[in-house]
Amino acid sequence: MNQRPQLGLHARYGGYALITGAARGIGQAFARYLAEDGFDLLLVDREADECRALAANLGRTHGVDARALICDLGDPGLEARAKGWAEEYDVGLLVNNAGISPLDPFLEIPLKAHLETLDINCRAVLVMTHVFGRSMTRKGRGGILIVSSASALSGSPYFCHYAATKGYGLNLACGLWAELRGSGIDVLAVCPGMTDTKPVQDRHLGEDLPFYIPLTRPEPVAWSSLRRLGKQPTVVPGFADRVSAGLMSRLMPRRWTLSIMKRSIERMRG
Repeated sequence: MNQRPQLGLHARYGGYALITGAARGIGQAFARYLAEDGFDLLLVDREADECRALAANLGRTHGVDARALICDLGDPGLEARAKGWAEEYDVGLLVNNAGISPLDPFLEIPLKAHLETLDINCRAVLVMTHVFGRSMTRKGRGGILIVSSASALSGSPYFCHYAATKGYGLNLACGLWAELRGSGIDVLAVCPGMTDTKPVQDRHLGEDLPFYIPLTRPEPVAWSSLRRLGKQPTVVPGFADRVSAGLMSRLMPRRWTLSIMKRSIERMRG
């Protein structure tokens, strides 16, 4: 990763940055940039080996206290664990990044899988934001990022439930941005388009993409989001993704957008 100017977020919020889904992809990119900025790190992930290896690497490289907190965010005991972390650590920045995205016709996905998606993409975001938001309010400082998705802007066939759950995060962040504005707590909803992460790679979704669906690396998503925190309520990282999202969610009739997306995803799925 190229050397970049300091973000100055640690000077603004202090303490630890807690990142969920930190071991890979966008979460790992957030962790690297925040370590460069001087944050101590709490890396939350259920992939124990990768999470611990990343914590060790970032601690050694940047001289920060980087800790791996191994946790399944779908666990019913998440609230108690989050409250314990809030008491033990001074968390100045929360990055709600973890998410799962089943890709299949909605009715062919087992209900159990839909409920797991709801737990990770909505309930965990609610719990973490509520617990750490209260802690930040008492201190009068903090930052909260919620990683949503460009699919939340319009809905998506074959990602029906995923897009719906990401709409929850988008609207939660936007409402909180307004509620907490001027309190010293900044909130941002991040709406990336298709990003070159492991789920995309495993499904070969990045291959043979239509020209109007850009594929973005995790690093620009994280960097652009961190630079926008405190300046606006939402961001679609990347110029190409902003153009695509604006065209499909604002300028085109919804039925056209959904029809194009359906054909595109069917083509990618083979």
